[in-house]
Amino acid sequence: MCATKVANRSDVLKDQDRILSSLERRIKGIVVDILTGAEMNLAGELHGIGLEVMRAVMEFEIADIAGPKGTHVKERTYSRWGSNAGSVVIDGAKVPCAVPRIVNTKDHKSHTLQSYGFFRQGGELVKRAYRDLIRGISTRRFAEGVGAFVKGYGLSASSVSRRMVTATARKVEELFTRSLTPLELAVLMIDGVDVGGHTVIIALGIDTNGEKHILGLRQGATENTAVAKALLEDLVERGLDVERPMLVVIDGARALRKAVTDVLGEQTPVQRCTVHKKRNVLEHLSKTDRPWVSRRMTQAYTQTDEHKARKDLLALADQLQKINPSAAKSLLEGLDETLTVQRMHLPEQLRRSLRSTNIIESANNGVRDRSRNVKRWRDGNQVERWTAASLWETEKAFRRVKGCAHMAILMTALNNYQQQQKQAA
Repeated sequence: MCATKVANRSDVLKDQDRILSSLERRIKGIVVDILTGAEMNLAGELHGIGLEVMRAVMEFEIADIAGPKGTHVKERTYSRWGSNAGSVVIDGAKVPCAVPRIVNTKDHKSHTLQSYGFFRQGGELVKRAYRDLIRGISTRRFAEGVGAFVKGYGLSASSVSRRMVTATARKVEELFTRSLTPLELAVLMIDGVDVGGHTVIIALGIDTNGEKHILGLRQGATENTAVAKALLEDLVERGLDVERPMLVVIDGARALRKAVTDVLGEQTPVQRCTVHKKRNVLEHLSKTDRPWVSRRMTQAYTQTDEHKARKDLLALADQLQKINPSAAKSLLEGLDETLTVQRMHLPEQLRRSLRSTNIIESANNGVRDRSRNVKRWRDGNQVERWTAASLWETEKAFRRVKGCAHMAILMTALNNYQQQQKQAA
C-alpha cells in the first residue's frame, strides 16, 4: 500500500489509547481464541482487523483536524457530525463502512477525509475483476463469480464490461508491441484457433533454454497465406532474427507453409505436425480402417531412424492406395517434413515435444477455456482483445518444454542444417 500522511505523529501518540483500544482488544481476543482452541474464522477476523485499522486512521485524521474527541477546542474550524454510509477496499473487495463526518462550523460543508479517499482506491478491485473474467467468468455471471464482493457493492455487468474493454485492450497493446530482439529463439510454432467464429493465428516461440513465449497473433476468416504472412512480417519488424537458424513447426496448412517460405526463406527447416497429419489421413477412411492405420502411423513417427520411418510410411501409402487413394495422397503430401525432427537426430523426449503443435495447442485451449462464457461476440476487436488477454494469462503458467536439457543438440543440428543449405546454394 502506498504511503499517505493524515495526521501529525505527536497528535497520534497523544490520542492513541482512545483510538486504538478497540483494535487492541480485537487482536488480543483473536490470539486468545487461537491459543485456547476456540472455533473461529481467522480470515474473516483478519478482514475485520483491516476495517478497524482504516477506522482508526480516519479517526486520527479527524482528531488532527477537529481536535480530540470530548475535548473543548476554542475557535475550532470543524466539528464532528455523525457518520455517513460508505465503503472501503479490503483485499480487492469493497466493504461497507460507516465513515465519520466532520463539517465546517461556518458554512456546514462536509470535509473530505484524505484517508477515506485513499482507502477507496479500487485499483486492486479492477485487477481482481479482470483476473476472474479472463479465467472464464462471463460479465453476465460476474456477480455469481465474485460473490459477496459484488453483492455488497452492486457492480453491473455493463460497468464491468467497460472496465474489461480497457484492461484487455491494454493486453493487446503489450502483446503487439513488446520487442522480440532479446529472445534467442530456436523454435517457432504457428497454429490457428477458432474464437467467436473467427480464426486467430497464433505464434509461439521456444528459446534456447526451452522457455516458451507468446509472440503475437493475427485474426482472419481462415488460415490464409495473407494473414499468416502479415503475422510473420510483424514478428520480423519487432525483432525476430530471420538469419538465426530456427525450426518452424506448423499444423500442415499449405497457407502457413507458403507464408513461412515467403517471409523466412525457402531453406527454413519445417516440421509438420504429425497429429494433424494423422487426423487428415484418418478423415478419409472408414471407422473400421482408422484404428490400424492410426497405429501404423504412430509407430512410424516414433521411430528413431528417419529412413526406417519413411520406409514404413511409404509402405502404408502403397497399402492405402488400394483402399482409399485420397488417404494415400494425404499421407504422401509433405511426408518428408513430418520427419524433420528425426532427420536432425534429436533425443526422444525433445523429438516428441517438437514433432507436433501440441505445445501451442495447449495455449489455444487456454483461449477456449477463458472465452467459453462469452455469449455474444460484438466484433473482431473483441475477439482480438480476449484472445490476447487469454494468451497473456496462459503464458504466466508456461513451463519449459519437455526435453529442454537437449536444446543444445537442437541448436547444433540447426547450425549444421544452415551450413549445408549455404553450401548447396
